[in-house]
Amino acid sequence: MNLNLKFASNAPLPPTVKFFPHLDRVVTVEHCYYYLSFLERFWTFMDTMTLYEQRHYLARAEVRYEKWLHNFNEGIRVPPLDVAFLWHIHALSPLRYYEDLVLRLRCNAVFDEIFPLDNLHHTANDPHMNDLNIWNQVFGEDEPYFLSPENMYDGTYSRPCYACQQEIVLPWSAYFEYRYGVNTTRFPHDGCGPAEGINFLDVARMKLESDLTNKCPGPIVAGTLLKPNGTIRKKPNKMVTKIKPLQIILPQEEMDYAYERQIQEQLKFFGKKYEYDANELLYAIRTSYQSNPTPFSIDLIHAVSRQRRFYDTIISMDWSSESDILIASIRHYHNFMATLKHQSNLHAVPTVEIDIAFHVHMLCGPQYRKFTLKHLHQVINHDDNIPENYIKEYTARWKRGIVAPPYIYMVKETKKESRHVY
Repeated sequence: MNLNLKFASNAPLPPTVKFFPHLDRVVTVEHCYYYLSFLERFWTFMDTMTLYEQRHYLARAEVRYEKWLHNFNEGIRVPPLDVAFLWHIHALSPLRYYEDLVLRLRCNAVFDEIFPLDNLHHTANDPHMNDLNIWNQVFGEDEPYFLSPENMYDGTYSRPCYACQQEIVLPWSAYFEYRYGVNTTRFPHDGCGPAEGINFLDVARMKLESDLTNKCPGPIVAGTLLKPNGTIRKKPNKMVTKIKPLQIILPQEEMDYAYERQIQEQLKFFGKKYEYDANELLYAIRTSYQSNPTPFSIDLIHAVSRQRRFYDTIISMDWSSESDILIASIRHYHNFMATLKHQSNLHAVPTVEIDIAFHVHMLCGPQYRKFTLKHLHQVINHDDNIPENYIKEYTARWKRGIVAPPYIYMVKETKKESRHVY
């Protein structure tokens, strides 16, 4: 046990059985505490590395998360720290998380699993031997259970091509440069690539092509599969079937503009009744596909970097009365959700205190969807990509008494769209 960690011990115990509040059976003081422990362990380990090493570590962790997803049924319920952190980051975008795991990648079993905060805390340095054995059997010696700067360059990157399913194989050092866009040179790919080879901008293009032309159950373009309330669309996006996958995009970095031109041409024929679907599709291409060669609909690596600010704020807080803070976190989160229920057309910015309980709730995907659909009639989305000046502006407005109540900053929307929580 690292005695320098603030959350290394066991979760605080209530003086009486019913003393601690809880919400939806999963948002508890215990889970909130173990969530803080999980964040602290991850970022403490990250801080032992240089920035250069951190970037490489996250790129490999992202690939390992994909491999773990597709081998979840082998029995590895408690993944390594790096994989668990990417899993958690994915879950913090509940609409895209549901789209990816349930509708696109068919990893329903992972979505149905409750994030193992308790096990991750208690097996931090001593994982179950069964998990280690299964990991070694499934992934082999080239994929160590504990990822570190000492072993993250060992072995090779490989994944099936989206177009031809032939493996794309590269040294990890080369993959890291491709993943971050440092290297856009082409490498040989005999399966479906042209004579000059492909790069990872081509891989991102082929990812969209594969989703556009999916045969069963049909096109699975990320960002177009759910209604604004988070439920599955019964009728697919009308524009998806009207456009053709582009084999060549020049310049390669401008996938969105290439498709925008095609979409605009289609709108000349189909008119205004297709405008919503056209805008939805173009936004999906920009946010889920452009420069994103991974199978996920969000850039998980960028999402990790955004979470660092959240952790730095948490770790700087005074935790001498940790149980009081976590109790307040759950109660204010309850009030936060109640406010969203009774306020229409609302953008909301939760405080860090509320966000702790909010994150814990989202880590239990099925419960979170069921709870928000039942009580708020939609799945409340979560987006941490909010400009710092936006938060400062509404913090200042709250201090001047313009915005209320004190645990939530609000702004009315100016147009019809789904509510988002930042």
